[in-house]
This record gives sequence, structure tokens and C-alpha cells, in this order.
Amino acid sequence: MKKNNIISICFILFFACLYPFEQDGHAAGISIGRDADSAYLDINGLWDFATSNYNVTGTCPPGNPASGTLSLTQGTNSSSVTMVFLSGMTCNPGDACIYQGGFQSEKNVVVTNSLSDSNGGTVTNSISITWTSPTTAYGSGISVYNFSNGVSCTWHYKINLNKHGSSDKNGWWYDPDALGSGISIEIQNEHLFMGWYTYDDRGNPIWMSSYGTVTNNTFSGTLYKWHGWYLEDSYSVPTPEPVGTVDLDLRDTNSTIFTWTYKGISGNATMVKFMDSLAPGDKDPRNIQGWWYSPNFEGMGLFMEAQSDVMFLTWYNYDIFGGPLWWTASDTFRPSDTTFVAILKEWHDGQCPGCTYRMPTAFDKETLVVEFQSGTTARLIWKGRIFYIKRFVF
Repeated sequence: MKKNNIISICFILFFACLYPFEQDGHAAGISIGRDADSAYLDINGLWDFATSNYNVTGTCPPGNPASGTLSLTQGTNSSSVTMVFLSGMTCNPGDACIYQGGFQSEKNVVVTNSLSDSNGGTVTNSISITWTSPTTAYGSGISVYNFSNGVSCTWHYKINLNKHGSSDKNGWWYDPDALGSGISIEIQNEHLFMGWYTYDDRGNPIWMSSYGTVTNNTFSGTLYKWHGWYLEDSYSVPTPEPVGTVDLDLRDTNSTIFTWTYKGISGNATMVKFMDSLAPGDKDPRNIQGWWYSPNFEGMGLFMEAQSDVMFLTWYNYDIFGGPLWWTASDTFRPSDTTFVAILKEWHDGQCPGCTYRMPTAFDKETLVVEFQSGTTARLIWKGRIFYIKRFVF
């Protein structure tokens, strides 16, 4: 989604500054030993990082502290590790944000990369990270840049990591007494982004979104309806229309009270977790749960949740008139799978906000394929087109 005081389903990442892909994520995990109470360490997922204590050798700028989000993924053999800076770093070339390495001990990882830039220089980076608990780590980094004329600069710095905030409120929520609509919620570090998939007064599927800060386990935000481009037409930048408000009471671990206003109408519902009803069991351990976006097509996105060998997703996009439209897809998806294939469904004749309930009907559309290239990147294939998508960090 795009952030300009509002966040839409265009999900753009913002990067900061430094010189400085991933494999399929399987939550292999390791024990990190007595120093961390023999806890089970699963490094897969998103981590918040901050760098400090820069010093440089050579006639180069000293380097500035940076902070943002990175992803860590263990390879299928559990010992290989891929680290990708997702925000907070400017990498030139872009592949300089990607590090490969592995475990040096049961709680220490070393990752490196080495590349050339467009000016004829080369950069070599190495970062060593040691875990002190399942959610905290510290380390040090070294970056060496060799100019094309033979001059060299070396930076040393410290780095700290904290597991990116995940909430038990993340996922699909629905009202069991009003099947066919619901909300998708993801919370990252006390910031919440949500979509509401529902219907207009003619029963056509529409969606709205809201973004803001969670305070004392409650959320209040403006509700936006988006207008964009038909997927088979030329791209145009979507525009938001404020249409109401949304309030969420997140204090109960098993339910969420959803209160809304929409075009002068108000209502509320007690929502429960949808996947716990559809597919009770364990969540897929990889970093795929939540919002995804395409950097080349700002204004559309997907919300995915996988549990007990079942994936359920909604693709938020636009109809032929530019109005908001959503499709769903659900099928088998095991933690060992890297490709999800399902028939998209379009839902109609459902309950509009404030209207008398009626059960919607669905008809099949095209086949959707999602090929996960890593824990944070994937290819979305639809009607012969390929959309490159990635996890939304906000």
C-alpha cells in the first residue's frame, strides 16, 4: 500500500542509508543453549534492526546509524541462512541488501556478500549475529569498499536485532452470524493495517482499508474506499475516498469487537478468527501470514493466511469501472509446499453495511498460482500474467 498520510494496498517500503532473496523458509529452528534458557530458536521471519558505533578507516564518510526491518530465512538444510534488508538501508546495487551465510555455532550466524557497483568499485560486507533469546540478538558488521582507482575504505559497526512484532490478532476475522464478509488484520510494532471485505447496496463486492496506531489494545482509524484500474487495462494510480470510521477492541484474545460508520450508517459485530473455524490447527511457520503487495502495481494487494495445511487468501483489486473488487481463493497448502494453486471465487449478493443479512453466492473465475521464492517474495500468476509480490512492511 502507499503511504502519504494514508496507507493503501500498494505497500511501499521506505529505505534509509548505508553501503552495504531468499530460499524457501522452513521453520527448522535450533536450540540456542543455556545462555538463552535452552529456548527453541526460530530465526525465520522479520526482525527490527538498529546499527550504531560506526568507525571508518580511509577517507570516506563515517557512516550513519540506520534502523529498519530485515528478514531471516533458514534453508532447507537448516544450516544455510539468507538475510535481506527490507527497509532502513539503501543498497547500490540492490543485491547488496542480500546476504548469504550460515550457523557458526548453535546461536551464532555469519552472513556475507560481495558485489560490484556501476562505478567500477566493489563492496564486501560481513555481519556476525549472536542470539541472546528467541527474540533478541546482537552483533557486529564490517563493510569494505574498494574504489576503481585502488583506494579503499572500511567501516565497522554494531547491530542489534529484535523479533519483529507479531500479534495474535493478525489474520482473518468474521462474524459467524453473517457469513460472507469480514476483516483482515495485521499488526506490526503497534501499527495496524486492515481491510474490510463486504458488499455495496446492490450486493457487489467492495473493500475498504484503514491504518493507524494501536493504543492500549484498541484501534481507531479513518475508513477509505479506493478507486483504481482494471487489471487488464493500463495501470493508473489509485485514489482514496474517506467513507467512514472504524474502531477495534482488541483486548480479548479470542474475539474482536468491530465498530464502524459508513456513509452515515453505523454498526458493530463481535468477530472471531476465521481460520480457526475453517482449518483448526497450527499456523504455517513461515513468514507468509499477512499483507503482500506488488511494487510495480501500487494500489492492489493480497492478504494470506495458512493454517493446518490450508491457505485462504483474498486479492484486493478493481473492477472494470475502477471500483474496489475482491476475490478469494482457498486450497491445500502444506508447510513443505512452495506453490499454491486454487480457483479464484467472486462473491455477490451479500449483505451491505447496515442491511439485512443475506448469504452471498460465489462463482468460479480463473486459476490463481502463487509461487513462493522466499519467505518474503513470490510470483503471482493469473491469466498468463506474472506479478512479483513481496511482504508488506509498515
